[in-house]
Amino acid sequence: MKQFRYFLRTLKRRLFGQPIPKRTVMVEELPDRLHPNCVYIAGEGNYLWYAAMLCPCGCSATLHMSLMPEGRPMWHLKEHNDGTITLHPSVWRKKECQSHFFLRRGLIEWCNYRSELP
Repeated sequence: MKQFRYFLRTLKRRLFGQPIPKRTVMVEELPDRLHPNCVYIAGEGNYLWYAAMLCPCGCSATLHMSLMPEGRPMWHLKEHNDGTITLHPSVWRKKECQSHFFLRRGLIEWCNYRSELP
């Protein structure tokens, strides 16, 4: 049923030229090759280990966000009725591309920040 709702939402967004949310894929092991429009949730049953996705800036880096309460940093995952997810807090790469964004309802929301001038 979630996949059907995701399909309808995606179709509606395509018709009206809106951004398409990333699809959520539950896995026990991360595939060798990640799809750029998917967020992978790794775990077994109710035990979720991490969320993984390709960096949305296009640098092709694989991002891993821990969902385990024992680890730090840790992200919280919220699943919505339409099959999309929200991760909290934001994802901020401190190295390389330095992408900083939120994943809300499967959509990337870039953080706007001003770099401090000397």
